[in-house]
Amino acid sequence: MQDYTLSTDRLAYRVKGLRMAASVLHCGAHPDDEDIGLLSYLSHKYCVRVFYWSATRGEGGQNRVGPYTGEALGIYRTWETLAARSNDGGEALFGPFFDFGYCKRSIDAFSKWGRETMVREMVRAIRQAKPMIVVGRWLGALSDLHGHHQAVGEALYDAFDADAKPDRFPELTSLGLPPWQPAKFYLSTDNTGGDYSAGAALNLFGRLNPELERNGALRINTGEYDPISGMTYQKMAWLAYNNHKTQAHGMAPASGDFYYYFTLHKSHVPVPKRECEFFDGFDPTLAGLAERLPGSGAALKDQLRMVVRAVDEALGALGAADPRAAGFSLMQGLTLLREAIRSERGSDTESMYRQAVLLSLDERCRDFEDVAAQCLGLELEGLSNKSRITPDSRISVQVRLWNHRGAAIDELNFDLDVPTGWHVEKSRAAAALTELMLDCQVTAKPTDAFTCPYWLRSARNGFVYTWPDDATAGRPFSEPELRANCRVTVDGTALTLRRPVVVRQAFPGGYREFPVAVVPPIALQPQLIREFRPVSQKKQTIEVHVAAINNTEKPIVGNLRLDGPAGWIVQPECIAIALSKLGDSVNGRFEVELPADILEGLYILRCNCRIDDQDFSYTVTPVRMGALGLPGPPTASNCSKEANIIAPAEIKVSVIRTAWASAQSCAYVSGVTDEIRETLRRFGVSFSELSDGDLAHSNLQVHDVIVVGPNAYLLREELRNNAKRLLNYVHSGGTLIVQYQGYGYQNGEFAPFPFRYNQPHDRVTDETAKVTISDPNHPVFRFPNKIAESDFDGWVHDRGMYFFGDWDKRYRSLAKCADSGEEAKGGGLLTCQYGRGHFIYVAYSFFRQLPAGVAGAFRLFANLLALPSARLHERAEFLKQLDLFAACEEEQLIAAARLMTESWYADGTVICQEDDVGTELYLVYNGVVDVIKTDGGLKKIVASLGRGGCAGEMAVIGNVPRTATLVARGDVELLIIRGDQFKDLLKANSLMAISLLEILVKRLTQAKP
Repeated sequence: MQDYTLSTDRLAYRVKGLRMAASVLHCGAHPDDEDIGLLSYLSHKYCVRVFYWSATRGEGGQNRVGPYTGEALGIYRTWETLAARSNDGGEALFGPFFDFGYCKRSIDAFSKWGRETMVREMVRAIRQAKPMIVVGRWLGALSDLHGHHQAVGEALYDAFDADAKPDRFPELTSLGLPPWQPAKFYLSTDNTGGDYSAGAALNLFGRLNPELERNGALRINTGEYDPISGMTYQKMAWLAYNNHKTQAHGMAPASGDFYYYFTLHKSHVPVPKRECEFFDGFDPTLAGLAERLPGSGAALKDQLRMVVRAVDEALGALGAADPRAAGFSLMQGLTLLREAIRSERGSDTESMYRQAVLLSLDERCRDFEDVAAQCLGLELEGLSNKSRITPDSRISVQVRLWNHRGAAIDELNFDLDVPTGWHVEKSRAAAALTELMLDCQVTAKPTDAFTCPYWLRSARNGFVYTWPDDATAGRPFSEPELRANCRVTVDGTALTLRRPVVVRQAFPGGYREFPVAVVPPIALQPQLIREFRPVSQKKQTIEVHVAAINNTEKPIVGNLRLDGPAGWIVQPECIAIALSKLGDSVNGRFEVELPADILEGLYILRCNCRIDDQDFSYTVTPVRMGALGLPGPPTASNCSKEANIIAPAEIKVSVIRTAWASAQSCAYVSGVTDEIRETLRRFGVSFSELSDGDLAHSNLQVHDVIVVGPNAYLLREELRNNAKRLLNYVHSGGTLIVQYQGYGYQNGEFAPFPFRYNQPHDRVTDETAKVTISDPNHPVFRFPNKIAESDFDGWVHDRGMYFFGDWDKRYRSLAKCADSGEEAKGGGLLTCQYGRGHFIYVAYSFFRQLPAGVAGAFRLFANLLALPSARLHERAEFLKQLDLFAACEEEQLIAAARLMTESWYADGTVICQEDDVGTELYLVYNGVVDVIKTDGGLKKIVASLGRGGCAGEMAVIGNVPRTATLVARGDVELLIIRGDQFKDLLKANSLMAISLLEILVKRLTQAKP
């Protein structure tokens, strides 16, 4: 809620700003992109209006302070933006574009947002702000380091030129936003010195840059001292920037010079080669507006100069203890300004900017009224007894004008703005020297238009919000439902004051002011909004819990129902509910039977409550900001800000065709919060959570598979400390699946073999990018689900991030993909054998895909978990082909396969040496091994063993030295079994022992005498 009571220093800024007409529009892609020193510098040094337009509300960014993501995070970051603007003196505007996450090029952003749509919305912002100066934060080049940045930069070039053309976007003109042509267009210039540690091209140090000291470049020093605030403009800027808490920004304010550079891209006014200030080339005061209407001649300019002189008189009087004299000077200036507007409206001036100039002057009149009232000590407030109202219910509103300095009021009228159809009953008016008051009873009409952030009232059109066709569009939030108005006449001058009606409440740690919100009489909250079930030949049951919450102060009686797709059976058909008072809730339990042989797909269960022949089917999800210093997450009783997302009450059920390996023990090492374990629980896949103590001390070998969560190695010190235990787990036969990890992962010995990330790291941001399976016969793509490239259809957000850039040849790349125009990247899914176990690095974003119900991702993840079983069966199949193991039963083959270690040898590597004591049996899994014997001092290849070849039996069984040297020809993979384990197999399997004897006899009879 805006603070309408101004301290003397803030009042000085506002009075000073009344003489200025020039405004500045700064455009970026995200809420924290701004050149923040620019905003504090212009708004406090020159007291001009400075707008920061963000294309998105940052829904795809990180959140370091709470659980909110997506649209809820967008609300939270809007609050953070307003807090930043409160510090730096700027104002906020937004585009309708949903932040879908990182992309590399503008074409990727335009494919989701639409280039023409972005140009139109920038033109909207220009017409709303009516700036004389536009400053683009981004250049529209690859150096912007983000596709969103690049798209904003590119579109702004078009928008700057398009806004002056009345035939472009006539729909904006019909909404009361006439054309406006800014005078100058600047571009922010990178002054980072190459330090991007705090993000893309953030000016951290403000250094004096000789390379930018040139014609066409403007330098400002935000390290200048501001005598009103008692600090430098850059100090104000960093205090503002620190409000972006979800993004973990923290800057320590410091005194001293701090430089920003801006390049002049285009100017419609003459400027010197080397500019000193943004306003070089035109008059930024109110009088300068007359230059937009050349047909009005000098008359309008003279009138506006008189207004400026009145403001200067007010500034001179403001230093006194009683600022009422300044207020009377401002009322004189207001009278002059109104006369100038009347004269201009009565003229026959022809200019395409005439309507925009008049709108700008009307806005300035409202500013004069507001600031003059502040100087006179007039304060309007509208207070409600409730923060929430339901349709057809009543609240009490008290409107009060505080006359703090005893101004002589000639005339007074109160009014209350309410939505169409609402009823206002004025019950009492009182007057005194210091206060005047009006009490009202306000009744809301029956409606389904509930209070929700305006951009969330309707479903998004892809990645663009659906906006209302009114003046709300582009603002941080919509106007409040109720607004108090007071028309007061002082010394013959009429002032109209406007304030939102709020509820003012104290809570532990402070107080808060909430505008009145309209909510449905009953809210339905499913316990889970997402369910998952496998395709099955049998009927399945889902247990659904739905809470019904009374939002009214009267009893509610109704029937709670859950409606499912055709063929689904819901029991009971309805549940009678009775809620006696505000806040009462009841839980309804339903059993939903899914039919047998249900097809894969997304199904919807809809919650509904019928009350008095009217159906209600809404969830009310609060988004809250906590007060600084209070422990724990914010609640309804202690939050400082609150907004409601009102959406259909429904449960999405994803039915997925997938098979899972049975009887596996799985464990999970958590990193960044994800929903993988909870999602897979619905398929009977359970994970043991490994604590720091478990990583250090527990027996890891009891688990068939251990999955490491995203960024766990970076977040958990004990995981880094015990990384060798995990590698030993793999070497002893375990399977380790590591999801994406940041740069720090490559700096330790956390993976079995060397690798490195590229800088910047390889990632694929296009969720539709073609994925090529490198080896369709690999078990990851065959067991227990057959994986095809179609299983990568329907993915969301991206393919993945932190792909390996280069890796040891012992890793095997299983799939490749790339963003358009880039080389295929194979570092997103790699596996290797390490000892008797398996290591998998998977950069593909399963943490996004599984909670989103992407069917192919479920199947692939199931196969990753099943890799231990798949590889055992693959080895068993391999052994079955060999004479030595041909007589073994499947269980015996599996037991033998479990004992084997897989090792990789580079070309020319000596595997074992002739005359050495043999302790291992070798089976050639892939590649060729040369058998070399020494004869007369000469080494000679006597045989070459291909896939399935066996060596070392005689040395192992007879405890005799090896009779030959084995050397890898090309890269070779061997299965190795220790001699003692091999003997145990022979003891347990007589047929295998006989097979071995037959092989040895045959080999001896074939040998030369």
